[in-house]
Amino acid sequence: MTSAIIQSGISFIREKKSQGIDIKIPRKSTQIDENFSVKEIFDKKNAVVIENNGKLTTKKIDLTEEKSGFSYFLDGIEKKKILFYYRSIPVIYGYVAAVILKRTDKKMHSIDMEMTEENFYLPKKDGADSPEHYFSEEEVKNLGKNIVNIGKIPVNSANKDYPLLPEQFIQAAHNSIQGSRGHIEKALAKRWLSGNSQGSWLFIDGRLENKNKELISGSNIVGIIKSHHACYFDYEDQYKIYSMEKGERSSVFQPEGENIYSWYLRLHSDKRHGDNNFGLIRVEIPAEEEFLRKADLISSWILLETKPVAFPASRWDRMIYPIKYCEDYLKSKAPSWKVIDSLY
Repeated sequence: MTSAIIQSGISFIREKKSQGIDIKIPRKSTQIDENFSVKEIFDKKNAVVIENNGKLTTKKIDLTEEKSGFSYFLDGIEKKKILFYYRSIPVIYGYVAAVILKRTDKKMHSIDMEMTEENFYLPKKDGADSPEHYFSEEEVKNLGKNIVNIGKIPVNSANKDYPLLPEQFIQAAHNSIQGSRGHIEKALAKRWLSGNSQGSWLFIDGRLENKNKELISGSNIVGIIKSHHACYFDYEDQYKIYSMEKGERSSVFQPEGENIYSWYLRLHSDKRHGDNNFGLIRVEIPAEEEFLRKADLISSWILLETKPVAFPASRWDRMIYPIKYCEDYLKSKAPSWKVIDSLY
């Protein structure tokens, strides 16, 4: 499918090329984010172990129930592509979408809870001190209103400098796109929580809104983190986590300054292949005693969700099938790079 926003971008390219302006188009891509590269960030954080008198241990989870307690599943996707270079500045297209699907009688179906957002990301002049090579309003007006200005000084920047180079614009667009995805996922979760009067459970592929205690307080929600960019323990305790076998979990801990409890759980293991994170997820729940008492039960539900396996998803070892279904559902509605490439 091709949206009106993408069509406006293609028309813009053709218009500028016909005027002899320096426009370059990346080679045709077949992979999502093929020409998009950013650095992963690894953080060392502090945490307090809640169980076992403050000592981190591991334990085997017994499957005491035959059926998982999850019936709603939330996932989001993001697609980003350097659509073209205008005077060597990357103009980036970003698409984000999220959905909550319900499972009834083993079948996944829509409950009309989904959101999408798409924009162009580029540096635009918004004041007298903006760098001279940023785009003026007049230059990019034919792209339409869906423009996000990535030519801003980062809030946490120490030197208070504007981004100037293509790599900096790409990083800024990546951060903004991820922020948009998080925003619509949060909005969907909030809608679901406001209408959940039946005591159902929501499985979220991603972090909970951990600093918003009012939002998650008393809510039957569980967040699952598949990418481990934060380390909460020293080597000895971290080794205990990496050494867990399939079906084992760590002690529950609370990250410093956050309103969630968390623990690690191994969904799959392979003694001969894989890396430390193979099959390893981190679980988040609201930081409340009633949820803490259900850590084993919630872990058993997640383990029950590993059948059928979410193969051939790239991270099948850390993904459950209903989340793969949500992802496939969203991808089926997202713009196709092949369609975009054919329009040049």
